[in-house]
Amino acid sequence: MTDGNSAVAPRFEILGPLRAYRDAKPVDLGPPKQQGLLALLLLHAGEPVPMERIIDALWSGDPPENAVDVVQRCVGALRRALDPDRTSLLTLTPGGYLLRAGDSAVDAEVFRAALARARDAHRTGDLNGATDEVRQALGLWQDEPLAGLTGPVFESARARLNEERATASNLLATPTQTGTATPVPAPRATARPVPAPQATARPIPAQTAAAEPVPAEPIAPDPAYPEPVDPWAGHQLFPHSPI
Repeated sequence: MTDGNSAVAPRFEILGPLRAYRDAKPVDLGPPKQQGLLALLLLHAGEPVPMERIIDALWSGDPPENAVDVVQRCVGALRRALDPDRTSLLTLTPGGYLLRAGDSAVDAEVFRAALARARDAHRTGDLNGATDEVRQALGLWQDEPLAGLTGPVFESARARLNEERATASNLLATPTQTGTATPVPAPRATARPVPAPQATARPIPAQTAAAEPVPAEPIAPDPAYPEPVDPWAGHQLFPHSPI
C-alpha cells in the first residue's frame, strides 16, 4: 500500500443505511445495484460469493440478459471507489467475488465482537462489564439495517440482524455490587382488613370484648411478577451468517 489518503482501508456500515468511509470521508457507492452488490459481499465478507448468487440477490430470480456484464461493471466501479491502489480488497477467485474486509472494518462484526466480550465477562461474573459491552454494541445501530435495499435476500438479512439486536437488548440487566442481576421485587403481601364486630342487642361482657384476630388469608402469587431469571441463559449470540 502507498502512503496518503488513498492507502487508508475503508470502513463499512450496514447497521443502518449502507455506507463506506475512507479516511473518515464518505465514499460514493453508486446506483442501487452497485450498493446491493457491496452489501451482499459485506454480508459474506471473507468468503467468495458466486456470480449466480450475486445475480439472484440483485434481481430476485428475474435477471436481465446482460446481468453478468452489469455485475462486472459494478465490481469495477467499487474497486475504483474503495480500493484505488489495488490492494486486493475486492478480488475474483475461483469460487466467486471475495471482499477482504478486516474484522473491525464492518460495524456488524464490531457489534458481534462486543457481544463476545460481553459473554466472556458474564461467564466470569462481571455483569457490570458485560452490560457496558452490550450498551456499546447497541450504540453502533443507527437505523434499520441495510435500509433502502430491497429483495428477499436483503429482507432475510435485515430480519436476522434485527433479531441479533433484540437479543442483545434483552441481555441488559441491572448490575449489583456482587455482579449478579437485581431480582425483580415481589409484591408486598397485605392482610385483608378485619371486619368490625356487628352491633348486638345484648351487651358484650368485658372479659370477652377483645375478639380473636382474624388471620390473613394467603394471597396467590401475582403472574405480573415472575421469578427473576437470567436474561443471558439460552441465547445464541453468534449466528454463522445473517442470511
